[in-house]
Order: sequence, then C-alpha cells, then structure tokens
Amino acid sequence: MARAKYRSYVAIGDSLSEGLGDFTFDLKREHNGWTDRLAALLSTEAAEAGIVGADFQYANLALRGSKMRNIMGAQLEAALRLQPDLVTVMAGSNDFSTRDLEGLERIFRDGLQLLLAAGSDVVVANTIRPAHLKFFRKVLPRAFRMSQMIDRVATELNIPVIDVHGIEDFTDLVYWAEDMVHFSGHGHIRVANEAARTLGLAHRIPEAQRHEMTAPSRNLLATLRWYKEYVLPFIERRLRGTSSGDGLTPKHLTLVPYVNEEFNLIRAA
Repeated sequence: MARAKYRSYVAIGDSLSEGLGDFTFDLKREHNGWTDRLAALLSTEAAEAGIVGADFQYANLALRGSKMRNIMGAQLEAALRLQPDLVTVMAGSNDFSTRDLEGLERIFRDGLQLLLAAGSDVVVANTIRPAHLKFFRKVLPRAFRMSQMIDRVATELNIPVIDVHGIEDFTDLVYWAEDMVHFSGHGHIRVANEAARTLGLAHRIPEAQRHEMTAPSRNLLATLRWYKEYVLPFIERRLRGTSSGDGLTPKHLTLVPYVNEEFNLIRAA
C-alpha cells in the first residue's frame, strides 16, 4: 500500500464487517469482528510509529442486512465525510440473487473511484464462498459470479483484494457461527489476518490450532433448531421486504479514538 502507517480507518459493509458471529458479539458489538481486529492491528502499528493513543481513530459504519447499493451509497457518503486514510469495503454477500449484476458493478466502480479521488487508500474484500453446507450449494455459482465482479473492478482500479472467497479452510464449520452465514470468532481472526497480509502489516492476531476449535453441532436436533431460529426468520424477512438491520445504527457514526486493549497480537514471521 502507498502509506506505511495510518491515522484513521473506516470500515463499510454488511454484517460480516459489523462483526456478527464473533466470540462475544452477542454481549457487545465493540471489539468484535474482523474489521475491529484489523483496527487493533493498525492501532498497534501506528503506536509503534509514534502515532499514539487518540491520534489513531476508527469508525465502523457497516450494518447487518446492507446491500451493495446502500454500502456504496449512504455508507460510502458517510465515510467520505470522515476523510479517512484507509477504507475497507466488503459488499455483495447480500446481493447474490440480483438480476442486475451490471448495475451493481457500475455502482461498485463509481463508489470506489469516489474514495480514491478523495485521497483514501482502499482495500476491498470479495464475498464469502458458502461451501460449508450442502444447503447452500445452489448459491455457490452466484457467490462466484459476485466475487469475480469484485475482483475484476478492483484489478481495474489497482485496489488490493482480501480474498475471502478463496480461503479453502472456510469449508470447515469451525470458521462459522451457529447461524452458518457469519464468521465465527476464528473466522473473523482469519479474515483480519488476511487483511493484515494484504496491507503488508507486521502484526497478526494469534490463530488457534484446529484441535483447539469447536464446530457448531449439526446433528438432527441442532439442524432443526438452526432452521427454526435462522432460516425461517430469514425467509420471513425476504417475504416482508425487511432487513435484519432495520431500526439499528452502525457501531460508530464518527471517527473515535481506538487503542488496542482487547486483542493479543504477534509479529508475523
């Protein structure tokens, strides 16, 4: 990336950037999610460069249920007003069923160009690859098509890509939360470290060994409970035209001082 250290970082996106599924997200939204973990890594590196305490600021504008048009619309406009050094964009996973991929591509490209013109460094993440459940098998071609579009636009604009779609380990259920559509804490850590690698950062979040992780149960009772608690409410929202983010606000509407006090870090080899 062009800059060695950043003083401000803004994340825009959907529930994956908001942090759903992380270890303690149900208790608190703060300090959860791959974007918050990336902010911790950036804060640590900023401190090592002499950018201390409140001099490093972070805003997470991502919100569950958000689609491409909202992320590259209202969220992007809010990010532009904050004039951050760095912006991460994760969009598209709520748009797999779109019939207007060309239209979304124009919106995506235009939004990224606005961020670049404003002087921000930009990193995008492509979409999840829902290959961890047979239930999602029909979605796989749509996810691939969306990630191809994101990769193509990013390459055209010379923007780095966090290749979430290509993480082979994400076929393992340990990287997914109980709802099977959001990263578990282990998944958020992996994506944060992929983002750190993409940015060329020196630090990483320690990752557990496979034998130390526990996957959500998928026995008959657990599967029936999953269908009742997660699948049926999703179908109901689709039928009503509502979103899981309705009535909610992002974690931060403005840049806030961010000091890493939550996460253990290691220096990458």
